[in-house]
Amino acid sequence: MNRRRRETIIREIEYWKRSRLLPEQYCDFLLALYTEGDGRPRSRPRPGLLAGGLCLLLPATALAIYFTELSFVLQTLLLSLFLAACLLLVWRWREERQLLHFPLIGSAWLLLVETVAASSHYFPGQTGALTVTVLANCAVWLAIGRLFRLRYFFLAAVVGGALMAAVVWWR
Repeated sequence: MNRRRRETIIREIEYWKRSRLLPEQYCDFLLALYTEGDGRPRSRPRPGLLAGGLCLLLPATALAIYFTELSFVLQTLLLSLFLAACLLLVWRWREERQLLHFPLIGSAWLLLVETVAASSHYFPGQTGALTVTVLANCAVWLAIGRLFRLRYFFLAAVVGGALMAAVVWWR
């Protein structure tokens, strides 16, 4: 059950108990049922705090990658760690539509940075490999846009694919 819905039900049951709309035993039973035995909602980490941490993580990634002299392996490891953190938040917030946008956008950005860096490292000077990499990222964005019904991912995939097609055609 959605956390927000559960909290609303718990508040209603507590109101019924205070107002004596139901017998106290019934309200206690319902509260135990909806709070999983605690008598109060389970405390969870605040999602806003995690979203704020994620917003700080992305600029830290850019600073670590572009403004330090880390080796390629260490950069890739750092990016992979941050990407894993974003994907973990995507999995955890899959029910929370408002919060899901932060880790999805962060994951897409980190995946793009990581794959472009890997393509440039392993295929230096080869624009074909970079083009395929960007088009593969656009395909992932298209799939995310269709899966989660997010128009901005779908639009980013279409615009990115069109821009890459224009760059290839222009050459």
